[in-house]
Amino acid sequence: MTRKTLIEQVRRLYYGGTPSDDANLTENEVNLYINQAIAYIAKVNYTDAIKLDGVETVSDAFYATFKNLSMTKDNDTGYWYVTLPHAPLGLSRGYGISTVTFPVVTGGLAKAPTPISPRELDFIDQVKMPPSKVFYWAEGNKLWFKSPYYNLNGKFPIVRMVSAENSDITSEVNVPGEYISDMINWILNQLKVRKGMPEDTTNDGLDKA
Repeated sequence: MTRKTLIEQVRRLYYGGTPSDDANLTENEVNLYINQAIAYIAKVNYTDAIKLDGVETVSDAFYATFKNLSMTKDNDTGYWYVTLPHAPLGLSRGYGISTVTFPVVTGGLAKAPTPISPRELDFIDQVKMPPSKVFYWAEGNKLWFKSPYYNLNGKFPIVRMVSAENSDITSEVNVPGEYISDMINWILNQLKVRKGMPEDTTNDGLDKA
């Protein structure tokens, strides 16, 4: 199912039929709710796996791979970073971001950098590290890299992570089919709040009471 198809379904349910041309619930606004719903459903999928199977896991359908992420050096810390499409979800380590690798052509770099928590940075600075080690951690929508032995300039990490945000409404919804109805119900519940809010049609710079 594409996002556009899901958007149309949500809008029809919201309006109780085909929306008029001047309907104020736009496709782009519904797409924002879809982004939020995917993040919510991914967390539900994660907790369901723990409850049902006793293991931490997230369905592969939620993951997307991002390439050609350009490295930038922070001159204050000496660390390198890339900007992710969005901040990783708040899942356990190894699930929000599944893998980070470097293309084979980078040569000499560890193919799988080691994930750490920002809280472990001070500890890492005090221990002897293997010469080829590259560490990484997430802060907001940035993925940081630390390597005292390698110049990461010009390197392009490949990041596989749970992806919840996409502005392309023609793309496929990266959610297992059995969760689509849950997503729709979640979105419609959010829209109930929206429908109950007073609409300010006067452009006077003031909120409507």
